Amino acid sequence: MKRKAFLTVTLCAIASVAMAQSFTVHEKDESYGFNQEDVDSIVFSMEAAEPLNAKPRKVDGRWCSLGTSISWLNEQTASYPITKGYQTRVMEKLAFTGFNNKAVNGGTLSSAIAAVGYADYYTIEHGINDWGHSTPVGTIDDYINNTKNGTFAATYRQVIDRIFQRNKKARVILCTPRKAYGFGDYLPAHWYDPLNGIYLQEYADVIRQIAAYESFPVADFFAEAGGQRQLAGWSYDTALHPNDDGMQVMANILIQAFEKILGE
Repeated sequence: MKRKAFLTVTLCAIASVAMAQSFTVHEKDESYGFNQEDVDSIVFSMEAAEPLNAKPRKVDGRWCSLGTSISWLNEQTASYPITKGYQTRVMEKLAFTGFNNKAVNGGTLSSAIAAVGYADYYTIEHGINDWGHSTPVGTIDDYINNTKNGTFAATYRQVIDRIFQRNKKARVILCTPRKAYGFGDYLPAHWYDPLNGIYLQEYADVIRQIAAYESFPVADFFAEAGGQRQLAGWSYDTALHPNDDGMQVMANILIQAFEKILGE
């Protein structure tokens, strides 16, 4: 059965499709593909395109970014094959009054404890190096009970406690680790392979559990920032560190998470 496609497009996205066997409609950051035989009719709703020089939204607050080398790269573009990190891309849309990148190159989550500075907004991008170093994942009970037993979950509690010691009114976004593989023999050949009996997804799962417990929003890089098919094309190495395309994907995901708390 043919479908009737209702599409909302910007002025710059309209193209002639009458003679095409298939066509793609671009709407802001989204693209939609259709086969002609599957569509009965098209209804266009015209909207003004977002100005190319649109000013970023002003955010009254300072952002502290905690993370691994993936976050650390934001200020290292002169030495690595990227033009902008994901944080700079976020700030092109969200103009914070201040920004402090406290990510540690090669750091595991434990490195974030001492790195926490004063801010109004915090993002935590960790998990990939803990996987690389086979940090025990632990459980949500390790987080809740503050066991300090060296597991990833227990260390997360220490980081969160440190943040709220700095600012009792802090807003926090937890980021699941971006999928990765290889990077020499640092990681397995596939993101879904175990490393010393531990799966990367286990870190992502416990981060989501902590976020649910604390009612923190999640920037779900693990679920949305590329799988085995995309990682090579979205990384400048094989396949750990994002290239420009990979950084933009991460920025888009994080912007959505920020907008959840900025709208409250």
